[in-house]
Amino acid sequence: MMLRTCKQHGETKHFPRPDGAFRCGKCASGWVIRNRRTKKEKLVAMFGGKCVVCGYKKYAGALDFHHKNPKDKSFALSVKGLSYSWDSLVQEAKKCVLVCKNCHTEIEAKITTL
Repeated sequence: MMLRTCKQHGETKHFPRPDGAFRCGKCASGWVIRNRRTKKEKLVAMFGGKCVVCGYKKYAGALDFHHKNPKDKSFALSVKGLSYSWDSLVQEAKKCVLVCKNCHTEIEAKITTL
């Protein structure tokens, strides 16, 4: 890690890359956040775009992938899970139903059933 000047962020921490170049930590973090958000939006659209229980569809960030069978779960399709490859994400999402966060909470609390 070393301090360098980034065109976007000014003087900030830069981290070495395998090719010998350095990358601004803030730019790298921003890229990861945008990439995860894009993957989530694409997955949500691919799997119906709305909660299967109540029909909510305003904001992809308010939708979750609920595993139909917890024993089949390889990883969570949440923030960290979205860093897996696209094919892995699609395979994992196929084990799930798309629900809003409210319905997901009720499903987990056994108030609502699928």
